[in-house]
Amino acid sequence: MKNKTANFVLKGATTLTVAALIGKILSAIYRVPFQNLVGNRGFYIYQQIYPLYGIAMTIGLSGLPVYISKIIAKEETDTRKKEQATILLEILFIFGLLVFVVLYLGATRIAGLMGDSRLDELIKSVSWLYLLVPLLSVARGYNQGMQEMTPTALSQLVEQLVRICVIITVALLGISHKWSLYRIGSSAFLGSIIGAICALVFFFSFFKEIFKFKYHRNMSVILQAMKGLFSEGLLICFFAGILVLLQLIDSFTLKKALQAAGYSMKNAENLKGVYDRSQTFLQLGLVVSTSFSTSLLPMLIKNRMEHDKLKFKQNIRLIYRICIWTSMAVTSGLIILMPSLNKALFSSEQGSMALSISMLTIIFTGVILLDNAILQSANSYKKNIIVLVAIIAIKFLTNYQFTLHLGIIGAAVSSVLSVAIGTFFSGRSLRKIGLNRQLDRKFIKKVILFSIIMIIVVSLVISLTNQFGNSRVYSFMQCIIGVVIGAASYVTTTRCGNLFSDREWRSIPGGEYILKIFKKRMDN
Repeated sequence: MKNKTANFVLKGATTLTVAALIGKILSAIYRVPFQNLVGNRGFYIYQQIYPLYGIAMTIGLSGLPVYISKIIAKEETDTRKKEQATILLEILFIFGLLVFVVLYLGATRIAGLMGDSRLDELIKSVSWLYLLVPLLSVARGYNQGMQEMTPTALSQLVEQLVRICVIITVALLGISHKWSLYRIGSSAFLGSIIGAICALVFFFSFFKEIFKFKYHRNMSVILQAMKGLFSEGLLICFFAGILVLLQLIDSFTLKKALQAAGYSMKNAENLKGVYDRSQTFLQLGLVVSTSFSTSLLPMLIKNRMEHDKLKFKQNIRLIYRICIWTSMAVTSGLIILMPSLNKALFSSEQGSMALSISMLTIIFTGVILLDNAILQSANSYKKNIIVLVAIIAIKFLTNYQFTLHLGIIGAAVSSVLSVAIGTFFSGRSLRKIGLNRQLDRKFIKKVILFSIIMIIVVSLVISLTNQFGNSRVYSFMQCIIGVVIGAASYVTTTRCGNLFSDREWRSIPGGEYILKIFKKRMDN
């Protein structure tokens, strides 16, 4: 029976993981056509307010639903489950209403703090989303707690698809009708509202039950629910949105620092738009670098439920090894291909150095997210508060000064420094509960060596293909060739260098296929 339950949980967690990955890929890719339509300045306008949307979506998509599902799953009766869901919905709706009021009424003030008073309409557009987030959070969390993952997975995908379609449609209409860039940005954020409403359709039966449900309000129960929501719940949200929090600090400091450094307002906005291109690469990079390792996280849940301590530790070791291996490959590849990627996707190589430095964030953030997931599985989330505080504090304290002296390169360095130090503190949090990443020096040295070999190989590919032209089409082809040959060289050196055992290869998605390829070559 226990084994059956574990397999059921494993299947459900895998469904959500796949849906989340597809959603993140869609959320990263749409930025490319949008930037091409509205230009650097239009992209700057959108990205200045994006963190306010990103926080809302982190709460509604991957933050609070995880916490709420744990609360619902612990309750033994359906009545108690509904009672908890109702209490959480009421608390969160009041919280969402307060955030809405602060954003809507304080839009002009917030826009002023960002250094651009014309952003107030965009802030007002985003503020409406906070009235819908409580509904989505509780509905998704309740269904996940009941082990019904399909509604959550489908709602995530539909929400992203609708939002992206609206954004691109608005951009096309705005350009053809000569709307101002601020009007395009404000209208684009309406896509998030429409997407959220479409997502709510999947939970019609849930709301029908909850709105009919009657319960006796107990203040001690309500206070306990509030305590959990605003401690563990929000902490989960903040970790899920680390990159969004870094972007939020950029929104308030980067443009101001550039203007203080002597750039005109227009040039500062243009540079901020260029710098914001990094979010596309960071999001895609994190999806690729963490997808292999996070695909194994449900196995940890199964190991813990079956009380298999040996397999639990073995899987932790494997997860970290895969995380570092993929993170190094993705980061190295993005850095060496950045000029070509920048030109192919965004029409110019401007800011490639800053974007390349930003890519180092992928390695550290991937490890931090993995640390936090393991701490959550061990119910030790409080030990990671210092990590979050360190990341935000360092970014906030260094971003303005670094940007003032180094331009957008300084902003990139500030982000990398903050997550690098955060990784150090995160490792300490793991050791406090008797766990560690189990990454030996030999493994790290091999990964670095294989990454260097891949960089050399891709560099040669770039040098050879540069002879054929320098247009966006050639840059795009260059990227495809570079990715294929770079990945092939990295996997080959990894296999030949015996970085992973055959058992470990079989645990990696696609690893079985790689083993078959190398076996055929050896047989021939």
